[in-house]
This record gives sequence, C-alpha cells and structure tokens, in this order.
Amino acid sequence: MPALDRLLTFLTKRLDKGALVLYGGPGTFRTRLALFLCEQLAPSFYIGAGRHARLKVILRGVEVRAVTSFYDELLTTIECVGFCKQEKVKLVAIDEFMANLVPYRASLSESYVYRMALTEVGVLGLAVEAGCKVLLVCAEDYRTGGPLTIKILRRLKPRLVRTVVVNGVLTLEERDLADPLIALGRFEVDVEEVEKACGALSQN
Repeated sequence: MPALDRLLTFLTKRLDKGALVLYGGPGTFRTRLALFLCEQLAPSFYIGAGRHARLKVILRGVEVRAVTSFYDELLTTIECVGFCKQEKVKLVAIDEFMANLVPYRASLSESYVYRMALTEVGVLGLAVEAGCKVLLVCAEDYRTGGPLTIKILRRLKPRLVRTVVVNGVLTLEERDLADPLIALGRFEVDVEEVEKACGALSQN
C-alpha cells in the first residue's frame, strides 16, 4: 500500500470515534493534512480561524469558510451541526481552533473566556452525536506535551495526533488523552510525498 494511502488510513481510523485533534509546532503540515482529509472525506467543511482565515483554497466537495471572530466561528459551527444532521457533511475541520478567543483575554475574565470555549466544544459535541467527524487543528502546549486547552478538548473525548518534522520526515504520533507525554503509536512519511499529495491544493 502506498505511503499516502497508509497515511490516510492512519488518520481516518483515529477519526472513527468522531473527533481528532491534530497538533504540533509550526511547519509540521497540520493545515495541509487537514485540507487533505477534508478533500478525501468530502463533502466536508473547512473553517479557517486566526491567521488561517486568510487562506485561499479551492477543493472538490469542500466548503471553505473564513472566520475572523469567535462569534462568526460559533455561528459557523452551529450551521455545520445543521448540515451534519441533514447528512450533507461528513467532516467538519476547524484550523487554529481557539485562536479567535485570544483577543478576548485582554478584556474578559479567564472564567468567561473558558465558558465561551466550552460553548463551542459543546456545539462540536452535537456534530459528533449527529454522526459527523470533527477535526481540530491546534498549536502545541509544550508544558503538557498536548494541544493547547486540552482540559476543554477532553470533553470531546478526541484522539490526539502530534505532528513533528525532522530531517525531511513527517512523524505522526498518537498521544494518550489522559497523559499526552505517552505515545501510543506512530506513523512516518517522507515530507516530499506529503508535498506532492498536497500540491494540487490551490493556496495563495
């Protein structure tokens, strides 16, 4: 089986329970993998938050939305739940999850921001209950070895996959939800193969 087919199998199997969190440092192909999954599992919804709201991409069977505020992100997520219930969408991906909450931390209390995050996670839980797959792309929290806001994300009971690039090799490590420092499995693929697979993505 070609490496990219095995890569797709590795990721889709970890979406079987409904939710997958893809996290890692900058330049570790998180966005490309998310777009790759969106196209392979279409019809799907890709929501670009934070700096990814500027991403311009056209993919077959993928509805791409840019959200520049938490309010827009929450409304779009609620819209996606409706599509999931109508079986019009198989996968909902949010890239740079929680990024739109950062500005609120300057003016609102941490407990209020926490409740905002819980609201969105609760909505995503409804998408999973409707039979939809949910993919969240996050930055890594180097203190815990897991994704940022893992305490909130645990409510979705997702699988965790950490991305690392070293010496031209992309490594995907499944991490334990209870203790993200524990690796449960791994998959390696040459970076050139991933770039070739994602080469058809129209990014500007």
